[in-house]
Amino acid sequence: MTPPIVLLVNPAAGRGRAARVARAAAEALQKAGLRVERHETRARGDEARIAAEASANGALALAVVGGDGAISHAVRGLLDGEARGGARVPLAIFAAGTGNDFAKSLAVPVHHVERMASHVASGATQQVDVGFVNDVPFVNAAGFGFDVEVLERMRTPGLLRGTAAYVSTALGALFGYRGFHADQASDSAMMSRQLMMVFANGRRFGGAFRIAPDARLDDGALDCVTIHDVARWARVPLFARAIRGTHLSSPHVSCHRDRHFQVRFETPPMFETDGELQQAATCDVSVSVRAGALTVIA
Repeated sequence: MTPPIVLLVNPAAGRGRAARVARAAAEALQKAGLRVERHETRARGDEARIAAEASANGALALAVVGGDGAISHAVRGLLDGEARGGARVPLAIFAAGTGNDFAKSLAVPVHHVERMASHVASGATQQVDVGFVNDVPFVNAAGFGFDVEVLERMRTPGLLRGTAAYVSTALGALFGYRGFHADQASDSAMMSRQLMMVFANGRRFGGAFRIAPDARLDDGALDCVTIHDVARWARVPLFARAIRGTHLSSPHVSCHRDRHFQVRFETPPMFETDGELQQAATCDVSVSVRAGALTVIA
């Protein structure tokens, strides 16, 4: 019997939209002649567990219905399953989140259920890179500084959701955020004050920002975009340029592409990977990329 497509659904994603997309995705996959096993997440960690089981059981593909968070957790499970001797299972995305930043860097119709199901049935795949902050993987981007401040502020519920909430919260935090000291150097005396440091695998970030417009998912490298501290009155136009993707020409922004980065902070930093907050254990943080570590439906 042909292995099934494991349909992984985060029903809470997109304020319930994922549940509707999942029904349509299951129907489209079945019409394409594929056998579907549907699994819903009910608790934190379910995505990784279900993905690891899909790898262990040799699923034909793992189709995630959700947003960046669900995708990131699923990828962790796929990597863990493969490391434990399971199969490398291709990842398919039926976008149903709010930002869907990773999906925007893929040349597949993740928002069109029937066309995406056709791609899954065709079996065409592509190898893409996976980034790591120490041992924490990410598929789209990892960030330090301002984006962490925004995510911490978003823990307090407001009227807005998704991209609108992120942009609104970011604007509110622009004038109050004090920045942080860090440098990609071993001498702490060389540390400079920065607003944000993003290690990008994909091009989009925060739903609206083209943070690394030249980044590629399959080049075996990460784009490190650093926004240095500027006067408070200059922050709004600088971040507005980041929405358009024209910020890299600013003298207050630097971009460096590499396979490995070593960053030292004054204190063990908070950071985020694909929108999930994390805490580093030490002041020294390693950021690296594993080329071609993930197979996606192309």
